[in-house]
Amino acid sequence: MLRIKQNDFYRKKHLIVLIMFFVCLFILADSSQGKSFPFRVLKVGKPVPDAQFSSYTGEDSKTISSLSGRPVLLAFWAGDMAAKKKRAAKALKALQELEPYLSEKGVEILVVNMQNDPQAVIDEVSELAGLSMPVYKDSAGTVYSSFGLYVLPSLLFVTADGNVSGGIGYSKDIAERLRGEVDIMLGLLSHEELEAQLNPEMEEVSKEIKLSLRHLNMGTVLQNKGMTEAAHREFQDALKLTPELHEARVKLGCLYLEEGSLDDAIRELEAGLEGEPSSIEAEICLARVSAEMGELDEAVMDLQALLFRRGRNSDLHYTVGTFLERQERFAEAAKEYRKAFELLQRKTELHE
Repeated sequence: MLRIKQNDFYRKKHLIVLIMFFVCLFILADSSQGKSFPFRVLKVGKPVPDAQFSSYTGEDSKTISSLSGRPVLLAFWAGDMAAKKKRAAKALKALQELEPYLSEKGVEILVVNMQNDPQAVIDEVSELAGLSMPVYKDSAGTVYSSFGLYVLPSLLFVTADGNVSGGIGYSKDIAERLRGEVDIMLGLLSHEELEAQLNPEMEEVSKEIKLSLRHLNMGTVLQNKGMTEAAHREFQDALKLTPELHEARVKLGCLYLEEGSLDDAIRELEAGLEGEPSSIEAEICLARVSAEMGELDEAVMDLQALLFRRGRNSDLHYTVGTFLERQERFAEAAKEYRKAFELLQRKTELHE
């Protein structure tokens, strides 16, 4: 049976030693940019730089300044890797499905391929996404530097007066975030209201749910003690009482991962993530499944994209570090290990 390492690194002293070793070996400067906004140079509320994009057919080109007076949504993507194609297709599909609403609100859309991918790639991704909009390219290669773009796909929202309204990188709930960011750009919604919609508070629960939560909590305690069989039973009892208790599915999926039952892990984790898209634990365990299935590059990209939104999670940084180490990207791994240690240390100090 496949044996998989990890989980709760801070409970294992030898892993802390490993972190400190890498920190001492590779001292790297931390980046101070925000993790949730995928454009280093741009600032929300400030003017967006002008840029020119040419069409793949060569028939026309567009500049941001030529669209002045109208809100603009720019979708940046690339398809040089299978993982990037998959993410781009999902993001562009969400954009295409929202197109009638965007048209009604007078929002201009620019779909821009950032790496001058060949026409065959453009056609492949467009077909996967059901995309009927034209695709442009950044022929001059100015967006990476003038926008500070550092994750693909990414969406940029520009108000009618040419100021940056917001920007988002890839996430599994990108369809919901896309609509919300559009409404923020149009002044129909606030960021606080969007977050409330995406993360609704739980209402008063029934006796069944309360009992299932007890099973969930007991399962978590047993899992932390290494009593996996007993933890299994508790999580399954929780789900019998409340099948929609998505956190229990996530916990169960992570247990299956530890045991090497990858198909079972995928089933439970995807079900849990569908019901609770904001679950970092599910994202981490799914990425680890991908890594164990030989898709290490995709696993790294999954979690790096998540870091842009959840950059203060120590487990997330640590897991990215383990993936980068396996790729022999030691300097990058050291940076993630150090960040994980710093976040953990700060959390420990706050609880002392």
